[in-house]
Amino acid sequence: MKRHRTSSPSENCNADLPEWPEQLVGGKYVRLLEKYVQSLRDEDSHGNRALFLDDVFIVSLLAFHNPVLRSLRTIEDFSQTRQAQKHLSIRRICKSTLSDFHQLADASRLAPILAGLREELSRKGVAIGGRPGELESLLKRTIAVDGTFLPALADVAWAVRSRNQNRATSRYRARIDFALNVHSFLPELIVIPESKESESNTASRMVQEGALHIYDRGYSGFKLINSHYAEDPTTESGWSEKAHFVIRYKPAGGNAPALQDAVDRPLTRADRDAGVLSDRVGFFHSSSPSRHAILPVVLREIVIATTENGKPSTLRLITNLIDVSATTIGLLYRQRWQVELFFRWLKSVANFTHLITCSREGLLTQLYITLIAVLLMYLHTGYRPSKYLFALLSAGVSLDELMPILRERERQCELARQSAARRRSKNKS
Repeated sequence: MKRHRTSSPSENCNADLPEWPEQLVGGKYVRLLEKYVQSLRDEDSHGNRALFLDDVFIVSLLAFHNPVLRSLRTIEDFSQTRQAQKHLSIRRICKSTLSDFHQLADASRLAPILAGLREELSRKGVAIGGRPGELESLLKRTIAVDGTFLPALADVAWAVRSRNQNRATSRYRARIDFALNVHSFLPELIVIPESKESESNTASRMVQEGALHIYDRGYSGFKLINSHYAEDPTTESGWSEKAHFVIRYKPAGGNAPALQDAVDRPLTRADRDAGVLSDRVGFFHSSSPSRHAILPVVLREIVIATTENGKPSTLRLITNLIDVSATTIGLLYRQRWQVELFFRWLKSVANFTHLITCSREGLLTQLYITLIAVLLMYLHTGYRPSKYLFALLSAGVSLDELMPILRERERQCELARQSAARRRSKNKS
C-alpha cells in the first residue's frame, strides 16, 4: 500500500494517542538533525514502500538514547505513542515491515550526516587531550584496526561459528571490523566481512592512504604488509609507502618469519628506560614465490620487554616507520587499546549487545545511526562519550541539566591529572 508522505512530522501528532510510560530522552537531538532528516525525506518522495529511511533513522536514534527500546516489538509499540508521532511521518512502524526494511537498507545514505557532524566537530575544535610532541603528531593520523563479535542466530549466513576456550560448545557470532581513529575516538571505517574472511584479509582492504595503522598479533601475513605499498618505478625496490603500520608479531619461529639481513640500530637512553631490548632493520623473505609473496621493502623490528599475566615477556613489533624513535613506536602500539575501549563502550554503554536484524545491510545501518548518536553527544556536550555520560542521559537528564554536572566532573578529573603529573615529576627528580 502506497504511503502518503507528509511535509512535517508534527502533522501526525494527535492528542488522543497513548503516552509512552517513560520520559523520552533524545528528542532534542532529532530536532538538531531536522535538515538532514528532511533531506532523507525528500530523497524518498517517490516510491511504493510503506517505510522509509528517515523514519527508521529517527526511531533508531531515539532507541539509542532510551535503553528500553531494544527490540522490534518495543519499537513498534513506541512508534504509536504521542512522543514518537512528534517526529515520525508514519502512524505506525510495524515490526515485520521494519525487519523487511533492514534487508534493503542503504547505510551509505547516512554518510552525509556523519560527514556533516564530523566537520562541525572539527570546526568547533572539541579538545581531545594533548600528548608529547612527536607522538601527538603521529596520533592524529593513527588508526587502530580490530574486530569484535556480536551474538547472532545460526541462520545469519554471514555469521562466524566459533568455539569457547574449552572447545566444549560452539556458537554463532557476527564479526564487525573497525578502523578507529585513536585521536578522535571515532571509527573511520566499518566492514562486515564474509563468514570465512580472515581479519587480516579484511584489514588489507581497509588500508587508508596516509594513515598509520596499528594491528594486534591476530593480524599478520605478507598480504597485509603489501597492502600498505603502491607501485613506484622511481624507487629502487619499485614500491613506495602508501601508508604506515605497526604490527605485533609473534617471536620468530614456526609461522612467524624472522627478520633477514638485519642491521642493529643504536638504542638511546630513553629507549632503554622504556624497556626496548633491540631495534633492527631488515627484510622478510618469502619461502616460495606466490601472489602473496612479501615485497622487497625495508622493515623494522623492535623488541620491548613487557609482562603478561605477571610473568616477564617480550613484545615484538614490525613497522615501516624508520625515522621514529623506538620509544615512540612502543607508545604508538599502546594506543591500539583505544579500539578495545571503543568495543567496550559500544556494547556496555551504547547497548549494542545483540542483533535485531539478520541482514548485513540492516546491521550496518544500525551502526551508522549509533555513530551519529555518538557524534551528537560528543558535539553538544564537548566531552568524549562515556558510560557516565550515557547513564545520565538514560536517567532522563536533559542537556541543560547535564552540562553543569559534566563541567564539574571534568574539573575534578583535570585536578586529578595535574596532581598525578606532579607526583610523577617529583618521583623522577
